[in-house]
Amino acid sequence: MDLPLKNTRVLDIAQVLAGPYGAAMLGDLGADVIKIEPLRGDESRHLGPGKGSDSALFIGANRSKRGIALDLTSPAGLAVFHDLLKDADIVIDNLRPSAKRKLGVDYPALRAVNPQVIAINVSAFGNDGPYAGRPGIDPLAQALGGIMDVTGEPNGRPIKTGSPVVDGTTAHLVVIAALSALRLRDSTGRGQLVEVNLLEGLLNLQPSIVSQALIVDYVPPKLGCGSDLISPYGLFECADGKYLQVVGLNDKFFANICVALNCEALTTDSRFITMAGRLENNEALEAIIAQKVSEKDSDELMRRFVECDVMAAPVNSMRDSLRDPQVLHNGLVAQARHRNLGTIGTGTLPIKFAAGKHGNLPAGAAPALGEHSESVLRELGYSERAIADLIEQGVLGVAY
Repeated sequence: MDLPLKNTRVLDIAQVLAGPYGAAMLGDLGADVIKIEPLRGDESRHLGPGKGSDSALFIGANRSKRGIALDLTSPAGLAVFHDLLKDADIVIDNLRPSAKRKLGVDYPALRAVNPQVIAINVSAFGNDGPYAGRPGIDPLAQALGGIMDVTGEPNGRPIKTGSPVVDGTTAHLVVIAALSALRLRDSTGRGQLVEVNLLEGLLNLQPSIVSQALIVDYVPPKLGCGSDLISPYGLFECADGKYLQVVGLNDKFFANICVALNCEALTTDSRFITMAGRLENNEALEAIIAQKVSEKDSDELMRRFVECDVMAAPVNSMRDSLRDPQVLHNGLVAQARHRNLGTIGTGTLPIKFAAGKHGNLPAGAAPALGEHSESVLRELGYSERAIADLIEQGVLGVAY
């Protein structure tokens, strides 16, 4: 099938995660995404484990792109950027306004070169207001955005999520912003500046909690793996030391749990007949379930839960999750060819179009630093001598 963003060009001058990952998903959708990095590379190339000089963090956030290394602080480098910009549809950045003005890549400067360009800016908290211009990353948004306050064990300290969910959800807002702005340009003929930020991205990720706070001024307490709305709802340890998350969403699913655990008498116990009763007597109910679960190995019990249509799942490590039969069947992980590492596993965009025979969209590996510098400039009409001069001047970086 033709990919939806075929013939769309995206310039990615953002760094680390939210902006670059949003650009990567646009690449998955068929856009020609050109990652423009400083000569030392995106900051994420220097973070976390990897192989050789290739950071796994960078590879995960920058699939489905071509990459060039370019010194935008030099007049010659900015001139190359302008040549790329002339045919670009979208530019994605996460620079602060003062840095963009200094580099000459703020929206007025972009529009002067390409009046129809769509500029998508990712900031920490927004580009105006009391926090405008502050530096910020995922855990600061988690602190400000309320999610740390509701995460953790009862009466324990606030805790952030183990994964950088703010960056992940904001990356998806980048994609929504890009698709919406492209659609508007189709109807109006005009590009525009579109802004997203981490703080609002996180609040948008919590519709139920935000609504509870707005409508009834209620904020749930920290409950670990439990719930203040549903009982039973928790993490239970099996005989083999593995954990299962089990949820009794309503009377039907509570009864299914009781059948699976051979404790049907609980369904007629006056304490547990209604959800309100189960919540009021949650500690006693979950103690009974915990005892029953502790008598079985996790695999045996999961088979029983599946037979009885129970809402339950094992707590997987990330390694286990990527090997899970449903994940494998869904085709989330694909193989891609990386310049330095050979064939590697890479995530794919989990959207299945019927025209694509229900498979996930294809994904390419992240670029090595400067991997496509020369080929991209050749496409722009630069001569070999001009490219060599830029390399000699220290303006253009190439992969060897």
